[in-house]
Amino acid sequence: MRAEGLITVSKITLADGKELPLRKACDYGWINPERTPGGWDVGQDEVCLGSNLFLDQGRQLLAYAFGFRAPIENYTVQKFGVGTGLTAARVTDVALEAAIPLASGFGATTALITSVDFLTAFVMRVGFNIAVGDANGYLLTEFGLFSGNNTLLARKVRSVGINKTSDFSPTLTWRIRF
Repeated sequence: MRAEGLITVSKITLADGKELPLRKACDYGWINPERTPGGWDVGQDEVCLGSNLFLDQGRQLLAYAFGFRAPIENYTVQKFGVGTGLTAARVTDVALEAAIPLASGFGATTALITSVDFLTAFVMRVGFNIAVGDANGYLLTEFGLFSGNNTLLARKVRSVGINKTSDFSPTLTWRIRF
């Protein structure tokens, strides 16, 4: 069985630091929800962006982490990236199709995640923010999780993206079930 995942938006922070209700962000057309796939428990305070694909090279890095290969941070989730690609994710993907440089990543196409926790024995949750200064003017259609050595672990592509502007910073949550 392959690891599987789900991505949600859990918070929208406006440029002035105030929080915007997710329903209003949907009404503004900033985010467009997808139906939550079966088997996932998503709270009412989240908007589902859909399931993702855990990639072959992500599985390989899990094996390295399990064996505590050094340096361990090269084999664990550390970063995220976003892009505008529309080609469906495949288990053989090694990069985002059209990655966007991130101001919060100092111009790199990846930036640091903000949190990792464990919802249950087999579900890990990774949180990250697309900062107010990141990816403005782009329709974000692809998302990726990366290891410390920038190996793409998981990828999600949506035909309906997030209309990113400097008006807001979405907080995304990526769940992975093992």
